[in-house]
Amino acid sequence: MSTWNVTLTRRACKQLFKLPAVIQDLADMAIADLEARGPIISGWNVRKTAEQEYRVRLTYRYRMRYHLLTEDTLEIEIFYIGHRKDAYR
Repeated sequence: MSTWNVTLTRRACKQLFKLPAVIQDLADMAIADLEARGPIISGWNVRKTAEQEYRVRLTYRYRMRYHLLTEDTLEIEIFYIGHRKDAYR
């Protein structure tokens, strides 16, 4: 079983460090599950929002959005972590 390569964009990294510690811990757990299981992780509320693009519901208010760079090389790029009011703009 191969592991996925998960990267954060510069914007997502900045957003992550500005969040409360509880949300940062949830995001870290979600990222670890993404590395182990791939884009569809069981136990999390995952929805496909566009072609090769997904979102994970961390809590009622916070979302993490990511897309697949290429399925051949097993790469996922996280491009947003933050409040749901800004997640889809």
